[in-house]
Amino acid sequence: MPTNVSTKSAGWEHYQTLGEHYDKERPGYPISAVHEIAARAQPLRHSSRSIVDVGCGTGLFTRMLADALGGSLEVFGLEPSSTMIDRAIEATNAIRAIRFVQSPAERLPFGDRTVGVITAAGAAPLFDRTLFYAEAHRVLVDTGLLAILQNKRRHETGFFQSFELFLEKFVPGYRTGTCADARGGHSVANFDAELASDNRFSKVMVQNWDWPRTFTTESFEAFALSTIQLKMARAAHGNEIIISELRSIMSRHCDASGNIDVTYRSELTTAVRTVQ
Repeated sequence: MPTNVSTKSAGWEHYQTLGEHYDKERPGYPISAVHEIAARAQPLRHSSRSIVDVGCGTGLFTRMLADALGGSLEVFGLEPSSTMIDRAIEATNAIRAIRFVQSPAERLPFGDRTVGVITAAGAAPLFDRTLFYAEAHRVLVDTGLLAILQNKRRHETGFFQSFELFLEKFVPGYRTGTCADARGGHSVANFDAELASDNRFSKVMVQNWDWPRTFTTESFEAFALSTIQLKMARAAHGNEIIISELRSIMSRHCDASGNIDVTYRSELTTAVRTVQ
């Protein structure tokens, strides 16, 4: 049974009602980025055997990380949404040593200096990061690793360019380059700048991986329906208008087989807890 720590946040509450489509077509993450985090986690197993994936959703990245670690560290998946936690538990093979805990990012259920690595894959824009960074500093061991992984659409040309224009038109407050945030709106999330200006962390580094993805029109629609942005657009303009507009864009960019080729950039921002 998951441990429960209650919290309220305008951002993550959207995910309580997105479970129907969430698992179907999430983009995932390049295995090279997962292996980079796992490799940097291994030396820390001597000071802490715990790695915590915060805002884990249904556990997609948590499972990738646990597989890459091969059982060398105890893996926790933290998520405030009860719907997502239930799906994470259902989707996770019992062989994997993962413990899922219902908990907010802003109040981590761990003692001081007890965790070797904290990760956040795709969820950090939804955190109150002032509180999250303070909690990460509190629970990480000295030189413990904080790793934030975020997928970004390469929107310079092609389908993603049209999709961004669609989002700007129909999603209240959305602009290209912004993310859904903890206040229920959209804002820019500059993790590297935030961590570089925080003397509790050092050795801030940013790495990028570009990788291709092919959607069918059906799979992209399922993915889009799993996002906060489409939920907000449908609430503002009605389901019929939004689905019709989305399908129109897809029809203009898909090939004869109904496939849409896109490129993602996965950006990994890392920092270590400063020894104080």
